[in-house]
Amino acid sequence: MVRVMASGVFDLLHLGHIHYLQEARKLGDELVVVVATDATVRKRKHEPVTPQTMRLEMIKSLKAVDRAI
Repeated sequence: MVRVMASGVFDLLHLGHIHYLQEARKLGDELVVVVATDATVRKRKHEPVTPQTMRLEMIKSLKAVDRAI
């Protein structure tokens, strides 16, 4: 079994994110996605538009994603 990990902020989820995760899923048998915390987003990018709990739930709901943390 090949497990693939992808990570990102996914703040304002868009088509580019979907394509990124679909391509990552093709690389293995399981896709695990790590969603950045609000603190990390603030530190490295900007003030989050969408709270981390909502971003996590949206990523979990995607067909290509097996697990999100």
